[in-house]
Amino acid sequence: MSSRISVKPVVLPRRICIAGLWHQATVLSACFARMGHWVTTVGDDEAAVAELNRGNAPVLEPKLDAILSREIKSGHLKFTSSYSEAMHRAEFAFIAIDTPVNDQDEPQLATVWEAARGIGQFWNQETILCVTAQVPVGTCEALGRVVCEQKPGACCDVAYIAEFLRVGDAVNTFFRADRYVIGANSAEVAERVAELYVPLGRPVLRIGLRSAEMAKHACNSFLATSISFINEIAVLCDHVDADSLEVAKAMKLDQRIGAQAFLSPGLGFAGGTLGRDVRALQQLGGEHGRKTPLLDAVMSVNGARAAAVKQRLTENYKSLRGIRVGVLGVTYKAGTSTLRRSVALELIADLVRDGAEVRAYDPLADWKSVGPLPNFSVLPDAYTLADGCDALVLVTEWKGILSLDLQRLRRAMHRPVFIDTRNLFGPEEMLRAGFQYSGLGRGKTRAALAAH
Repeated sequence: MSSRISVKPVVLPRRICIAGLWHQATVLSACFARMGHWVTTVGDDEAAVAELNRGNAPVLEPKLDAILSREIKSGHLKFTSSYSEAMHRAEFAFIAIDTPVNDQDEPQLATVWEAARGIGQFWNQETILCVTAQVPVGTCEALGRVVCEQKPGACCDVAYIAEFLRVGDAVNTFFRADRYVIGANSAEVAERVAELYVPLGRPVLRIGLRSAEMAKHACNSFLATSISFINEIAVLCDHVDADSLEVAKAMKLDQRIGAQAFLSPGLGFAGGTLGRDVRALQQLGGEHGRKTPLLDAVMSVNGARAAAVKQRLTENYKSLRGIRVGVLGVTYKAGTSTLRRSVALELIADLVRDGAEVRAYDPLADWKSVGPLPNFSVLPDAYTLADGCDALVLVTEWKGILSLDLQRLRRAMHRPVFIDTRNLFGPEEMLRAGFQYSGLGRGKTRAALAAH
């Protein structure tokens, strides 16, 4: 896929207000402005507003800073803390909050309601409320009511645009989306919103408001199910000397499954995205007295995956107390800087509780973006990290990781245990470098080969 984004300016630019200052909102703001629309993005954090007006996105995302800087300079994009300014003459008002979750992946909607109230104070009857925040089914209608409550007698047309941006490739997945899903209870409203996306030349699906909300839950829950499924297969592969990567390759050649299927064994999905939508469907089932055994199993399998690392460590050490473990890659996802709900941080906290001395390295991690961290050391490069380690655990890859000098890495270690949760390296390659290598779901035969 080409890295260059070529976008023809729209014939009829619209005025768009976007509420939110983090990942989703900044990507939408930059991309709509890049299309030629007039975009004002609003949020309460004055420091974040100032940084964004300097062209600095809150999270590393390829191409985003460059587009922000260009469109701010062009005058098509600005950031403000004033809802009055953002809503002035706005034809569309987007609530693009990255909905936070609690430790159980349940959505916390306080900031979403707050944005609706801010928009409602300066509501114009001709504006359409567009929700892209990740919200449970039925929330959009409630948000419309909240907007109307700010101006008694007002009416509010609402649309839901299911957001499928991929962290680390969000600009590309906006402009080259598989599809845009627009939900509204009025065909006229759906068509007006669709006009924002039609110029991009990608499929635009217009469906009912609640159907669109449900489609977001269903898509992400299906992906989560695929991940838990292949992780179950990986566990069985380890017991029967099969390789789950080869199994997945065979599965993807089935056209009913497809080459892009989520079938990569690993530590499971991180919290906050896929988990949020699974939890939303579980809660929906509970509210209507329906059991959700498949979704329950998906979360159960996922919750047990982190134990795979400890299991492999305890196969080599009687106790984790006092052993030095180096973690390679800690961000939420490859290609980004965010640590929010990172699987690596959860793993590190678990190892620290068991008495391990943990150190970590990630060239992209924004260590200031999260709250208190587990008690571990951050090292400046992979080789310093490996010095004296009893085990290395690869959790998140980064550009250039395959260029590491594996023999140098091995020489720096105290013992050569290498646990590859991404199955990034081949067992034979790691054997030649002198590692005692273990992937996930690669079968005991390959793990044993790497140990000799």
